[in-house]
Amino acid sequence: MPGVDETPGQIVFRGDIGGLPEPVPPQAADALREGDFTFIAETRRLGSSPDWVAAGASRLWRYNLHYFDWLWSLLAETEPDWATARHLTLDWIDRHPPARKACGWEPYPTSLRLLNWSLLFGVLHRDRTLADADFWKVLSQSLRRQIQWLERNLETHIQANHLLENLAALACAHTIFSWDDPPKSQKRIDRLLERELNEQILGDGMHYERSPMYHLRMLWLVEVLRVAGPIKLRPLVASLGEKMKKAVAVMRHPDGGIPLLNDAALGIYHDGWSQQVADDGPWALAEAGYYGGRAGGDFVVIDAGPIGPDHQPGHAHADLFTFELSLGGLRVVTDTGVETYEVGAKRFHDRSTAAHNTVEVGGGDSVEVWGGFRVGRRVAPKVMAWKPGEMGFTLEAEHHGYRHLPSKAIHRRGFSWQPGVFEISDQLGVQRDVEAVARIHFAPGVTLEMDDGTVRGRAGEVAFRIETDVPGRLCLEESVYHSSFNQSEMRTVLCLRLSVRAPGQSWRMVFRWDKV
Repeated sequence: MPGVDETPGQIVFRGDIGGLPEPVPPQAADALREGDFTFIAETRRLGSSPDWVAAGASRLWRYNLHYFDWLWSLLAETEPDWATARHLTLDWIDRHPPARKACGWEPYPTSLRLLNWSLLFGVLHRDRTLADADFWKVLSQSLRRQIQWLERNLETHIQANHLLENLAALACAHTIFSWDDPPKSQKRIDRLLERELNEQILGDGMHYERSPMYHLRMLWLVEVLRVAGPIKLRPLVASLGEKMKKAVAVMRHPDGGIPLLNDAALGIYHDGWSQQVADDGPWALAEAGYYGGRAGGDFVVIDAGPIGPDHQPGHAHADLFTFELSLGGLRVVTDTGVETYEVGAKRFHDRSTAAHNTVEVGGGDSVEVWGGFRVGRRVAPKVMAWKPGEMGFTLEAEHHGYRHLPSKAIHRRGFSWQPGVFEISDQLGVQRDVEAVARIHFAPGVTLEMDDGTVRGRAGEVAFRIETDVPGRLCLEESVYHSSFNQSEMRTVLCLRLSVRAPGQSWRMVFRWDKV
């Protein structure tokens, strides 16, 4: 192995990771032994000596293969399958060496794999690893090579969660392992990690990319750093972890799951920190721009914030002023979710304004999403008023995301929430006449019918109705819903289609509901 000292390193970490959960939902150990790998709802048989290239699989699927998150399903069990874990790890080292365009050697999958190997072999199964001298020699050499390579290839061009993953993996690896010539970069890594943690975790506890799904991943990463990261950073990450747990608690639907805001999907990352939702009443994550209210099984979450950090909005959607609603413990109004990260029509649709519960103007998007993870023209909404009460709230916000269009539209949206009543009021100011569509996407299984301009619906034991002051322009259409990657269902969308004449128009829609 050219350029790598043949002398094995030392495992110097003396703590444990007791109570640290698996990073992702477990896979069936029997399937892994047979060479069957399942990621993003797609199973591929790669064999017991896997085809690590996995030709034909999507990039995201191949990334998941090289993360080695699935190794927890073999080693975190009551009776760990050391033989299979050992074989697959050695097989990867032998048959997926560094090479140009090798998926497993891109910085992001390298980071996740390095962290998983460090925790599982360097901490959870430390004694077993050291007792297997042949395995430890090969593993140690590979770990050192991956550390050195990653240190030279930090994803400073991408930043955001990618860079945080890079730095956290290196910081933990430096804490857990040691070689005779310790890396000079260790202090630099710790310094960069501290900087990124302080920048990426907002004051309200939300991760700055404003994706509930990635927030869960970053929370897991912070918990890893708390137990196995640099000692001097542990007070910081302990404090951040508590704020992050509180943030996700207030955002949870009554079913315990996260909302599908921006790039988000259910069942991807560990989500067991606290399935207990927050107390009833209004809540705000003002720095992130998320607001809402809760009353028993009724819940609303509203996105009135920036789409993400301005320098990296890759996981953002054109979703300004979208919302999700649960009634009686069931999801009633949902965003579309994410089907794929592959560039194409599906990815573009999922990120478009038309896929969210807000107002589309002139057939355009409130922010200019393009490619797979690109955003061109973008704006930050302005919250005009937030007035929480004992059990309800009012919220008013405005954005200028359509000002570049001929209509030069300005969208102002207000929300009012009280037990049993949720009102959405829109005002569109324009300089030229324009067509607009206000959409509400309902969860699969919600039934709807229209009668004299009033929409009546049912979700489980809850009956609701929607009233509007422009009833003649309502129609029911169909749209697609993705609870997770590669999973699609059709559901009903309520569309209010308007021909807005200059200087503008206002309208409102009101939800009212009762248990039956």
